[in-house]
Amino acid sequence: MPMEYLKVIAVEMLPFDVDDEAGVDKLRVLEAAGMVEVQFTQERGSPARVVAITGLGRASLLAEVAKQVIRQRSPEVSSAWAALS
Repeated sequence: MPMEYLKVIAVEMLPFDVDDEAGVDKLRVLEAAGMVEVQFTQERGSPARVVAITGLGRASLLAEVAKQVIRQRSPEVSSAWAALS
């Protein structure tokens, strides 16, 4: 899932290269969503370079953390939050 991959990217030292095809596909989705800046090469099988996580990407990561905190603190709020998701 691309959002889970964004969490992986967030702990890496940027820039870094991704050479596995599944990772590159996830980067394409994240880039299309405006969450990361990536440099892709024209050659198939060549690595993609993750340059940055955008403001939107960082905001999405923070929203995920906020959801987890809310779930842990209050079961009632957690069920209400789940109904909205």
